Amino acid sequence: MKFPGSKLLHHWDLSTQRISLDDLFRSCQQVGLTGFAEVKFPNSVGMIFYYLGGEVNALYREGSVAYHGQAALDRLRSGVMGDEGIISVYELPLDMAHLLRGITNRQKLKENVEGRNGLVELLRRMEKSEHTGTLELQTALGSAMILLVRGRVSNTYWETANGLTYEKGEARQSLDAAMDKEAAHVFLSEFSRDVWKTRHEVQTSVTSRLERRDEKAAPTERVAAEETALRTQILEEISAQVPSMIQAFVFDLMTGAVLARKGRGTSAIRVGLLAEKVPSLTLYLRDLVATEDADEVELIEVSTSRVATLIAIVSEAQEAIAVLADKAQPTALISAALSRVVRSYASRLHPARGAITT
Repeated sequence: MKFPGSKLLHHWDLSTQRISLDDLFRSCQQVGLTGFAEVKFPNSVGMIFYYLGGEVNALYREGSVAYHGQAALDRLRSGVMGDEGIISVYELPLDMAHLLRGITNRQKLKENVEGRNGLVELLRRMEKSEHTGTLELQTALGSAMILLVRGRVSNTYWETANGLTYEKGEARQSLDAAMDKEAAHVFLSEFSRDVWKTRHEVQTSVTSRLERRDEKAAPTERVAAEETALRTQILEEISAQVPSMIQAFVFDLMTGAVLARKGRGTSAIRVGLLAEKVPSLTLYLRDLVATEDADEVELIEVSTSRVATLIAIVSEAQEAIAVLADKAQPTALISAALSRVVRSYASRLHPARGAITT
């Protein structure tokens, strides 16, 4: 499994340097890793995915048999006790790591894809099926990873055989040029919401093994608790600064999942259907704008005769804040208040966010 855009941070050879799985956990957690650790043995391979220093998914493959979660970690623990193996730790771009938290069911497609027209047809199939996950293409000239959210291309990464990495438009151009010269091997993975929701199953097990460090809480649990509290506080600040607010919420830019919400009594019900469509509208417009010379959305405004809907992007967190308000308050004042809150939110994010390469 190749990840264009990854950055090698650490490398250990078990034949010359002994390291336990606990040592690996501790190292990745201390640096607040967003990425993955790859463990290669003579007859098997394993991967542990990290998000803000916490283990969020684990995969292990031996022959045709694959394991994930705690079962994968148990087999990795046994493997690193041997005298052969290579451990490599990589940092990943935030949007790629975000999808990989819930990646599952990686399969090689039976047929290779030929030419850029073949790629276009494959992407049309993904759009029709509203696929969310990753599409990997491997050629002798390089490898690409395309991130898909509900069938739409969210981002594209391309890494040449010499190790040069490109993103977005440049990546797609390089991929098309390579596809015109040779067919590509294709691997398709799914983003499982169930795996993502149960990611703490792995973290809890890891924490219990590391309790001897006398830490009151696991780093990832602290980060999650802090960010949950911060989102709640941010919505309170919006409520105080926007008297006409009907409903406000914070949602994830990769999945569209609502992370925190605040409404004012029964008035929030009448804008419920509109609020429900805000995440999908934002994801669509964000992807649409990104195709225009890699531009980025900062603020979206949708107004009706009675309701103003403003959506601000918090790129540092890969999240967005939406406010639905009565137009009795001037939209310019609502926009100004939302901008202040976004800046405040970005500045108060957990320090581990700053270590992520976007």
